Amino acid sequence: MSQSFYDRTTSSKFYELGDKLGDIIILSFFWFLCSIPIVTMGTASSALYYAVHKRFKDHSTTPGRDFWHSFKENLPQGVALNLVLLLYGGLTGFNLFVAIWGFRGITMPSWYAPVAVFLLLPFLCAVPYTFAYLARFKNTFKNTLFHSFTFSTMYPGHMFLMWLYMIVSLAVMIAFFPSILFLPFTCCYLCRRCCEKDFNFALLMKDKREHPENYQEEKPVTDEDEEYEESDDESDVDDDSDDSDDVDEDDEKTEDSED
Repeated sequence: MSQSFYDRTTSSKFYELGDKLGDIIILSFFWFLCSIPIVTMGTASSALYYAVHKRFKDHSTTPGRDFWHSFKENLPQGVALNLVLLLYGGLTGFNLFVAIWGFRGITMPSWYAPVAVFLLLPFLCAVPYTFAYLARFKNTFKNTLFHSFTFSTMYPGHMFLMWLYMIVSLAVMIAFFPSILFLPFTCCYLCRRCCEKDFNFALLMKDKREHPENYQEEKPVTDEDEEYEESDDESDVDDDSDDSDDVDEDDEKTEDSED
C-alpha cells in the first residue's frame, strides 16, 4: 500500500531537518522575549534548559509547551535567584573595578585586588549551574545556590567551559543581532552536555549511598581460595575413574525425569 503525500513528507529527512530548525528558532526567540525584563532572564534560561533537555532526552515534540510550563513553574524562585545573583555580581564586580582602577580619586591598596577577586568567586561559581539545576530539580532557594556552587567547585573545567560558551554567545548576539534566533539554543545545548554528566554522576552517587545493596561488588579471589580450588581440581583428576559412573547415572535420571 503506497504512502500518502503527507506521510511521505513528514517522514522525509528534509522535514525532520526543518522540524529541528523550527524548534531551535522558537525556543531561542522565547528565551530572548522572556529575557528582555532582565529580572526574568534566569527563569527564561531555566525554561530553555528544560525544553532542550526534554527535546533530546525524552524526544518531546512540544518544545514550546515545555518552555512555558517550566517558565511558569519556576518563575518565583527563578526571579529571586536572578535578583540575588545580579545584585551580588554587580556589587562584587564594581568592587573589583575600584580595586584595580580606582573610582573618583579613590584608590585601594595593592593587596586588596586579590580580596576583590575572591569575593567575586561565589558569583562566578554559582551562575553556570544555578538555572540548569533549577530546571532539573526541585529544591529550596538556599540549597539550589549551595548545590550549584558545589558542582562548580567539583567540576571547574566544566564551569570555565560553560562561561566560555555564554560569553562567546553573548558577544556574537551583540555583534550580529539575528543570531538570537539560534545562539541561545546552541549555547544551552552545549552547556547541557556538561551539566548532565555532572548531574547524572551525582544521582548515581546518591543512589549508591541510599541503596548500597544494589552495588555490592563480588568478593575478590584470595590466594587461599585459589589454593583450595587447585586442591579440588587435583582430587577430581585422581577420582576420574570413579566419577564417570556417577555422571552416567545422573544423566539417566535426568532423562527419566524429562520423559
